[in-house]
Amino acid sequence: MPGIDGILKKITKKGIYSWDFGTWLETYADDLLGIINQGMQKRLPEIFNAPRHLFSNSRYDWVIDREKFVQSGINRSLKVEFGIGANSLGLSLLKDCGESNLQITLLSEEFPDLKFFITSVLLAHLLGEKNTCFLLPTERNGLNIFYKELAYKRTALFHPSTRGKLSLADISDYPEPIANYIDWLNKIPELIKLKTKDYHSLAGQVETMVNGNYAVDTLGNVSFSPEVSGESLDLHLSSSTVKSLFGLWFYLEHEAKRGDTLMIDEPELNLHPSNQRALARLLASLVNAGLRVVVSTHSDYIVREINSLIMLHQPHPKRNELMQRYGYHEGEILKPEKVGCYLFDQSTIKPMEITQDEGILATTFDEIIHDLNDTSDNIYYTYRETNDEAVV
Repeated sequence: MPGIDGILKKITKKGIYSWDFGTWLETYADDLLGIINQGMQKRLPEIFNAPRHLFSNSRYDWVIDREKFVQSGINRSLKVEFGIGANSLGLSLLKDCGESNLQITLLSEEFPDLKFFITSVLLAHLLGEKNTCFLLPTERNGLNIFYKELAYKRTALFHPSTRGKLSLADISDYPEPIANYIDWLNKIPELIKLKTKDYHSLAGQVETMVNGNYAVDTLGNVSFSPEVSGESLDLHLSSSTVKSLFGLWFYLEHEAKRGDTLMIDEPELNLHPSNQRALARLLASLVNAGLRVVVSTHSDYIVREINSLIMLHQPHPKRNELMQRYGYHEGEILKPEKVGCYLFDQSTIKPMEITQDEGILATTFDEIIHDLNDTSDNIYYTYRETNDEAVV
């Protein structure tokens, strides 16, 4: 990290040092952004649990305005205290909101790896507040059922009593997001003690979609009761839709907080088109209620429903009539500026146009839908004309 060696010399010499952090940040902002980008790029093989050579041509760029990067680092407060031993304070870094000076106090000459620790603290500070990012992967249906077995086998492989009895073939090498989701599922017994008031009603909308109620006991066992019968069923006996939406329900009911980020890979997984539309409206409500939502989708139903929510943002004499007719409410309506859409195609990422009049211009879907309609109509009318001629 640029300039840090000189700071360390002054800290170790004086014990207490007031550092002009703001000036340092302004001077080295470009270098620091480069360090962050390089660090994330090196992490890609670890994140995907894949051979490093696969990412030899990959590039990571954190796109942020330089001035905003500097100001956010100055505006945020920093308070880190690290002790050595039971009650001894070994190191502290303190900075108030908006203050340029950072007070560093070193009270132990034997502080382990001082440079690494301070560098890590500063990088975490520059990256901003660590809001929770929760990912629902496409593998969620199977993981929701087998997470205990997967976690057990992964732990057992490296336990002294079983080492040599299990082989690497007995478990999978999970990418980091999958491993994190398995870890999250295994924390459910602890998480059921938590409740979030912000999203309880929206978690209820998930249960409306599946026509029943989820329940989790203190051991983390999940069950589902359909409204029709009221019978309590283990999750593995429920429908694929119920299994697919369990993680979303539990997250909203017990953990989600304003400012957090919710990521869903293929939200349409196992959902009937009517539930895909309902989920699109729920996601819009979550955005308006303070969650950041990121989805990857191949569903035209979800995109078109989002487009309806964008179009209804415009004033119109018949807007209220349309909203009442189709059951929309204000909490679902999306401002166009709250939506971003990107097309991943042929190793490129292209922003898609979004307008107030039409919403997301998803030509990638439109072309296929028009081709399908033309094909279907042509087959239908060709056969009908042939049959009519045969009758005559």
